[in-house]
Parts: sequence; C-alpha cells; structure tokens
Amino acid sequence: MVEVLEIRRHARYLIVEPLFGSFGSAEVTIRNLGDRGAQLQHASPLRIGTRSRLWFRSGSMSVGIQGQVVWSHLSQVPDEHGKLLYQSGVEVDENADFLAALKALADQGIIRNDITSLERKKKRLLEKEQEKSGKPTMKFVPHEPEVPPDQALLIGHARERLRTHPDEAQRYYERAKTSGADAVMIHREDVVAVCEYLERTIDLSTIVKVFSKKL
Repeated sequence: MVEVLEIRRHARYLIVEPLFGSFGSAEVTIRNLGDRGAQLQHASPLRIGTRSRLWFRSGSMSVGIQGQVVWSHLSQVPDEHGKLLYQSGVEVDENADFLAALKALADQGIIRNDITSLERKKKRLLEKEQEKSGKPTMKFVPHEPEVPPDQALLIGHARERLRTHPDEAQRYYERAKTSGADAVMIHREDVVAVCEYLERTIDLSTIVKVFSKKL
C-alpha cells in the first residue's frame, strides 16, 4: 500500500510578493522557497556545485544563509523584456533562523504554502505505483481547496492590469504560444495571459476558478 502523506520531506512556498536578493555576486529573483532550498532566476549563469551566501530582503527583515547550486538551466521562455534568464535550484544549510524567517514571511502573506503541488505529487506517486504493480488501485481524487484570498487578489490585479493594457496582454499570450504551452490550446486568451503575467506561479485551474467567480 502506498503512503501518500510523506512524499515530500520539506515544505515549499510560492512567492506572493516579489523577493529580490543575491547569491554571491549574482543578483537574483526568488521564484519559490522551501525550508531546505530556493529556486532562483538570474541573468548570469551559475556553475552547479557553487557554494555561496543566499541573501534577500523583505521590508525590514533580511535573510542570509549559505547554500549550494544543485541544478541550473537557461529558461526557454523569455521574460517580459524578451530576455532569456537562468533558473537555478539552491540547497541551503539547515538553520533554525532561516526556518523562523520563512514562518515570518508566511505570517505576513509574502509567501504561501504550495498546497496544489503536493496534491499533484500524491496523484503522480499513486499512478506510478499502479503502473509498477499492473493492478488496479484506489484512484486518488485531489482535494480542491478554496482559493486563498491573497492569491485571488493577485489574480484579480493581474486580470485588471491586462484588461486595461490589451497590448501587454497580447504579448504575454504570444509568449505562451511561443513556448508551446498546452494551455494555449485549452484555455481562453485572457486566462493564459494572466498565467504568463504571474510567471506561471499559480495553477491555471486556480486562475480559471477565480475568473469564473467574477463573470
């Protein structure tokens, strides 16, 4: 019997408000955070295995911790300025102060727990177990929680921004088409544009849910 409660040892958080900082001498944008790592976006390449200090600030709170690059690649999707940026995963050292900082950021609504990612991992794990055994197993139906208010507000702001700037909305939609995203074939243009505007940090299903409530 497959255990679905412990498939991730460490919590992961999505960024609600942009976090900017540095890794060594490289300027970085924090894409998501976890209690043992961070995903970074940056203009200059980082060598896998590089060890340095990850630092970022939010308001009056600054966070600094040693970490090591465990993966890095050049994104295939241009940013809003048409540039291709690097994305890297950094594993950080165990540190109680860092965990306390994550809790403070979550309490302030600057980051939020990535619940939907955990649900997707549970579903994939069960599917893999079924393929290995060749036997039917109980189908996992992920729980669909209500959209958090801060996330709904973020989607609403993005939708209003693109609604009043149609040229910008079209640019984000074209970016999704260029990347070959399946969403282009399934969802409305305004939904896809909002997803791209938010750097795909929020699931399309969540954006659709917010849009449907506002129609």
